Amino acid sequence: MKRFMRAVLPAFLLAVSVGQIYAFTNFSDGIAAYISSPGHVVTKAQVQFAFSLGIFFLGMGAAFFGKVVERNIRLSTLIGTTLFISGLLVTELGVVMKNIYLVYLGYGFLVGTGTGIIYISPVKTMMLWFYEHKAIAAALPIISFGLGSTLSTILFKGIEWGSQSSVAMFRLRGFETYGINRVFVVFAAFYAVPMYISAFLLKKPKLEQQSFGHGIAELEFRYLSLIRNPFFLRSWLFMFLNISAGLCLIPLAKQMMNSPAVGYGEGLVTAVIAACGLMNGGGRFLFAWWSDRLARRINILLLILSISAGIMTLSFWPPVIGAALLVINACYGAGFSVIPAILADHFGMTNISKIHGAVLSAWGFAGLAGNQAAILVSDKLGFGYTGVVAMLVAAYLLNLVNVLSLRRIAK
Repeated sequence: MKRFMRAVLPAFLLAVSVGQIYAFTNFSDGIAAYISSPGHVVTKAQVQFAFSLGIFFLGMGAAFFGKVVERNIRLSTLIGTTLFISGLLVTELGVVMKNIYLVYLGYGFLVGTGTGIIYISPVKTMMLWFYEHKAIAAALPIISFGLGSTLSTILFKGIEWGSQSSVAMFRLRGFETYGINRVFVVFAAFYAVPMYISAFLLKKPKLEQQSFGHGIAELEFRYLSLIRNPFFLRSWLFMFLNISAGLCLIPLAKQMMNSPAVGYGEGLVTAVIAACGLMNGGGRFLFAWWSDRLARRINILLLILSISAGIMTLSFWPPVIGAALLVINACYGAGFSVIPAILADHFGMTNISKIHGAVLSAWGFAGLAGNQAAILVSDKLGFGYTGVVAMLVAAYLLNLVNVLSLRRIAK
């Protein structure tokens, strides 16, 4: 019961809250329409840049607050929660004032940084409480992060069973009914209570060092030593390429499914976006569980990348994109869930929050590279849908080569 109250429950509540960041595709069209005026048109691409900034500062928050997480888990969680809630409120202010730069400040910098701190805070705590199954333990908050997108979509869109031609059997109004100029303050109020309660519940076990390993002898932790370590560099590159590829698809999911080449209906688009969050969480659990049972955990990365390359190759036929989004979300999430245990296997547990945070800096740079690369190839260079798919297939194959190299030096 103590492990549930001090680790599982707060880890779940924190991660499922900040996972809201991956539902930004629900808001981008509405924000662009609301803050535009006849004399000043704000495009969807300009609004979408707030998401890219958010992912960049997520990675930076994870990288630079690793030491605070190691030293004081409660303080780091309170800082992260305050930044996240403040960011939603500043985003609200930016929408109301029709100021895109306040949206960048709120959703890009504050929400992004807060999300990064909250993301890494429960991971080591869970691995310490459940050391015998550390991949699954690390995966729980990471799974919840993926499910946060689904929760946010349901909260925003609501739920309706039945059809327009008959009386609806069940209907739950979503936050969307408040209007895009009110929705972020509603989200802030909704998430604040569970997040602040969780900040006071989350706690590491007292005997933190019991049989948990003390890191490899040749790496007394220093960032300069870390960035010269071949295992770290290849792990960083794996995350950068895998995340960049995922972020070519995830933020643009709605627009791609609505494109003439694909032509999905609005109901199917909403269903796929909601299901993507479930697949993201499911992939994190499935591959983490699988990796705990492998003689060499590193092999799970080869499987993740092979599946990703395969489904993207099939996606040269546009109607497959819905299935591809589901599979890529599962494999994208899986990369996040297995990397903490892979790093712990190699480096030990002593500095794992710092090392994990440093690897997640790749997330920040991928947040800028992935989404913008998709826009560059599709729109500015004019290669469209096929060009984006070809770029992703190449990225996954390149990452396979990188992981084969990583496997040779893994402990």
